[in-house]
Amino acid sequence: MQHALTAIITLFATLALGWLVGSQCSLTLRHKVVKSLGIIVLLLLFSMGMDFAQVLTHGEMGSAIILHALLLSGLITLFTGALLIRKPAAIHHDSPLPSLLSAFSGCLKAIVAFIAGVTLSYYSHFSLNSLGLSSNSVLYVMLFCVGVDLVGFRFGRVTRQCASVPVAAILGYILAAGIFSLLTSFSWRQSLMLGSGLGWFSLSGPMIHQLAGAQMGAIAFMTDFLRELLSIVFLYFLGRRQPLAAVGLSGAAAMDSALPFIKQNCDAYYIPYAIFSGLLLTLAAPFLISLTVALC
Repeated sequence: MQHALTAIITLFATLALGWLVGSQCSLTLRHKVVKSLGIIVLLLLFSMGMDFAQVLTHGEMGSAIILHALLLSGLITLFTGALLIRKPAAIHHDSPLPSLLSAFSGCLKAIVAFIAGVTLSYYSHFSLNSLGLSSNSVLYVMLFCVGVDLVGFRFGRVTRQCASVPVAAILGYILAAGIFSLLTSFSWRQSLMLGSGLGWFSLSGPMIHQLAGAQMGAIAFMTDFLRELLSIVFLYFLGRRQPLAAVGLSGAAAMDSALPFIKQNCDAYYIPYAIFSGLLLTLAAPFLISLTVALC
């Protein structure tokens, strides 16, 4: 419990420091820091690949990690979507959709960075631990930049419908964890921990790895990463007709990596929904991870 509490204090302190520094910086400098987030996330994924290489390349264990992550991410997507499905929205601007390949281009870069880390570690037997480092070192840099990015967020009046999106996302994850625990050997508390990243794979992977071990960290990372892939598929095909579900399925990523897809595939009216829900889930994720780890 003390280890988890220390972790969450450190994470929120890093976010707060980023916000404080960002609030004192010029807009131009903030934009440069935020622009660097993409490269930092790819570096984080590369380092996570190195951290998880041993468990992912361990025959049966690696297969089990992928299968469990597929099941849990599918259940979370199913329950969250079911809670947010509404009468199909009218399409006001029937502009052509971008190609599916361009929609997945960011995810393809993430996959390549992660696989590169796994490959390097597997064939060279090199690990960040030998340098006294881990993916958490990059994680704190990323969180600092996220804190800087938060300076620019402003909200108007929060409506009941807007608030229903993050509530449904959290409730969907809790229901999915319950079903997952019935279908697998994981307890309900462990299942809650595995989905507690709320779609923020670059946080859940290294943080759960640090607090609960490489195998659990790898499942959490793959679960949240597959959630993002599924949310992009939903956004591409159904985002215009089911914008609330599309935003909810994106989880914490709705305010950052999924936001361009939401802008492309949903009415502009729902962009504040995405920012509000994404920010709320982003702030909730480290707390939920620490809490569920402490309960296990």
